[in-house]
Amino acid sequence: MNDLFIYLLQSGINLAVLYIIYWLFLRKDTFFSANRFYLVLSVIFSFALPLFKITVPIRDTESGYIYLLETIVITPDKLAGSIYKHLDFYQIITIIYLIGVGIFMLRFLYRLVQIGLLISKYGINKKNGFNIVFTNPHLSPFSFFNIVFLSNEISDQKQFEKIITHESIHIRQKHSFDLIILELLTIIQWFNPFIWFYKKTLKNIHEFLADEGVLSEGYNRKDYQQLLLNQTLGIQVNAITNNFNQSLIKRRFTMMSKSKTNKFALLKMLVVIPLALFLVIAFSVTVSNSVIAQDTEIKEVKSEAKVIKTEEGEIFPVVEQMPRFPGGDDARIKFLNENLKYPDEARKQGISGRVFISFVVENDGEITNIKLLRGIGGGCDEEAMRVVSIMPTWEPGLEKGKPVRVQFNMPFKFLLDEKGKKKDVGESSGTVPPPPPKSSEKGAGAKTPPPPPEK
Repeated sequence: MNDLFIYLLQSGINLAVLYIIYWLFLRKDTFFSANRFYLVLSVIFSFALPLFKITVPIRDTESGYIYLLETIVITPDKLAGSIYKHLDFYQIITIIYLIGVGIFMLRFLYRLVQIGLLISKYGINKKNGFNIVFTNPHLSPFSFFNIVFLSNEISDQKQFEKIITHESIHIRQKHSFDLIILELLTIIQWFNPFIWFYKKTLKNIHEFLADEGVLSEGYNRKDYQQLLLNQTLGIQVNAITNNFNQSLIKRRFTMMSKSKTNKFALLKMLVVIPLALFLVIAFSVTVSNSVIAQDTEIKEVKSEAKVIKTEEGEIFPVVEQMPRFPGGDDARIKFLNENLKYPDEARKQGISGRVFISFVVENDGEITNIKLLRGIGGGCDEEAMRVVSIMPTWEPGLEKGKPVRVQFNMPFKFLLDEKGKKKDVGESSGTVPPPPPKSSEKGAGAKTPPPPPEK
């Protein structure tokens, strides 16, 4: 799977887990600052954690570690297995995703331009130590960073002070930074409903904090609530501003009337946050697909987990950073698609089945020690080994930061349709595969690799 999709999947799962924890345990509490901290930190954490590759190797208790690459399927017409077919699917999904990213990026820029046009049209005035833009009377009051946008028809001094106090809390607590962060991350995860939940919930928290701040200044609660009701008909500018009026008026009134959360809720917060972080890390720890549990069909090709010592140096079955085909696995599939052919002899004889090739990626990325672990004959074995031998130089594997030699097993499935399939060599239980050839060639002048290990 493409690295981009893996990242989007992991970050999306993180967002979902952390938001569900918030919704279940924290949303009714009145620790608004703590809830804000949790929401912002969990979003950043969700996007940052998948950037760090955390892998946990799994040990196969029967025969140890093995690195098995994904099966390549070859048909008489072309390399058309499920892997290559889903490349087209991923290409389509990638295009759709990038279109969405482009749309939401333009949407974000448009909103910034909207605010810029208001400032350009009405100008910034200094009043009571605040930067104020007096706007169209139909716009609801809002703030953006250190600028307050107010209707030019607000004449009542007490009403003006309450609104300024409310917006000053947004400014002082830097709520606009939260919204910008969420807006940018929404561009990346625009398809994920949980990022939208985060945006709505965080804006609500901002309003609870501002309401709390206004009442703490000594303003009468009923008078302030009446002010909120008077502002319900105001037009909202856009979602990246802290609007004085939101559609959650009833809930804001409830939160104003609610008693402060008790010590038990504080203790709950101290438990929930570490639990949430633990769960996200657990989801993000990827079981290294370099260590794959083998099914009964391919048990005969398993190798021991021990490091192999040779005259050229040690060969590792699994390392901290596995070797990588130049351009990634998609590039490997493309290379094999362009170079693999279904042998005429196998096609004429109706031979199909799986071929397993073992090879070593040297510490300089070169491919050596190409061996046939299991073959089916009909030229399929030679074709698989030939293509492996002409693969370009890989990015070497790393163990403790140093390049090392690493062994791979690569399966190939030669597949005929039902009409052309006379026999399926090595596929059914109990079938003994033919002996492997004694050597393979790796380009002109290549050395003969050592014989395959005894079974």
